[in-house]
Amino acid sequence: MKVGILLHELGNLETGSLVNLFSQLLGDLELDSKSQLKIILTDTFRQSYNLDTALGRLYSSSRDYLLSKDLYRISIDVLIQQFSINDLQLDWLFVPEETYGSKFTHKNLRVFQQPNSSSCNNTLTNSSSDFEKYKVSALGGTFDHIHDGHKILLSMAAFVTSSRLIVGVTDQDLLVNKKYKEFLETVDQRCNNVKKFLTLFKPTLRVDIVLIKDVCGPTGTVPEIEALVVSRETVQGGKLVNKTRVEKGLSELNISIVNVLGGKEEDGWKEKLSSTELRKRDMEMGQN
Repeated sequence: MKVGILLHELGNLETGSLVNLFSQLLGDLELDSKSQLKIILTDTFRQSYNLDTALGRLYSSSRDYLLSKDLYRISIDVLIQQFSINDLQLDWLFVPEETYGSKFTHKNLRVFQQPNSSSCNNTLTNSSSDFEKYKVSALGGTFDHIHDGHKILLSMAAFVTSSRLIVGVTDQDLLVNKKYKEFLETVDQRCNNVKKFLTLFKPTLRVDIVLIKDVCGPTGTVPEIEALVVSRETVQGGKLVNKTRVEKGLSELNISIVNVLGGKEEDGWKEKLSSTELRKRDMEMGQN
């Protein structure tokens, strides 16, 4: 089952209120591990700070609800509306009645009252926009069992990039020391999942996926890259990349820091489901 929820003017709506909203909307549906949840934001974002905050809250609160139902395998995608809703081929669509209820004729349409909140764009309104600030950006990771934290990182990279996003995906040879390595996805699976999500999030963006075979990957050699997108936990890696580029006579990259990977706001969006945890659950399921 594929379910879509439209949200607008998310503002400072607290995580607890969002969990209650997802419980209200999804509680009657017969979801299973193969179901998909698409959350579509209709707000216009100008600053990555605001989008980062919104993504953290939405992935965290929707995942909290699904975990309470033992539905940890359900895929969640939080999207900025840059496409026709019909392209998502949803089985169910939930829309706020205040603004959007009369605009859709979906066969399984439910209209709901969204909790009141101030606009998400009230924060940092005096700051300049960094939407599509860089023509070419890059990021890297393993992207095994692609999860909410990966999707936040990829979303933020797509947001600040106007033309070309280079994604380094760690080659299999560098993963021999990973925990539960026998449950790692193949490099083709990991690359395909990255491509699939970015095509959904920003279909106009050129995405080049490059295998990482050393510490820096393409960021250490590609001169046209302007920015490197990292999570707050991997800022030191960005500094190493810039050191390497300077040594090679290349320009330093602007480092764009994402506030970190799902979870709760009060713990710094610490990731709720890591790739290691997902591989561990695969192992446990295989033993039962």
